Amino acid sequence: MDKESKKHTPALPNADTRRGGKNPSSAGLTSCTSPEVQSHQTENSHTGVSLDCVPSGKKVWYVFRATYGRTALACVEIQKKGIETYIPMTVVKKEINGKKKLVQQPLLPNLVFAYMTYEQSLEFVKEPARTASYIKYYTDKTKPIVEETGLNPPMIIPDNEMKNFINATSVPSEHSGMIPKERVHYKSGELVRVIKGDFTGVIGRVARASGQQRIAIDIDGLGTFVTAYIPNDFIQEWPFKDNL
Repeated sequence: MDKESKKHTPALPNADTRRGGKNPSSAGLTSCTSPEVQSHQTENSHTGVSLDCVPSGKKVWYVFRATYGRTALACVEIQKKGIETYIPMTVVKKEINGKKKLVQQPLLPNLVFAYMTYEQSLEFVKEPARTASYIKYYTDKTKPIVEETGLNPPMIIPDNEMKNFINATSVPSEHSGMIPKERVHYKSGELVRVIKGDFTGVIGRVARASGQQRIAIDIDGLGTFVTAYIPNDFIQEWPFKDNL
């Protein structure tokens, strides 16, 4: 998570989520309803990439950055091509007209996830596409700069990691969210799977954040998502270390 993102990372409130129930559906999947964006990321993204950096002809999850205030528009334009998109949302408490209310807002302001091929991605970020002025690749700063372009490659999230991320972020909770890695204290490096409660099916590592035990999911180059409180009897060891 970059410095700009950290500025807008609120402390996670504590909660006891010892309740059962089915895991909610992926509410953000293919949804372009994007409330007012609360913060503005300043990371530079570029369109110049090498074909060696990304798979050709194969669909993968790309991360795009829309210019401020155009996240919903970017999502709509991508969906017009029949492409699956995802905008993760979070629930926050705000004071509206003197009353505190829970409202939804983007978990990662200005970012849109889209499942497409490299060739399809160029249709949105490369000029003369009319969307090129407000849709850019979100570049992966954890990867080395590509010699041919002098730029970091576009961020790509593996299918299994994205499925797990969608599963976790589709639970509407004011007690979960993205936090800086330095605020996450891991109990161990072993993967576990949530077997009860709202976050059933989520795979991650047991961690302590904001004073409570949670499940943390690291997305390289993007940040760390932590669930709401998860008790020990809600988790079991996940033996498939290389397969979420």
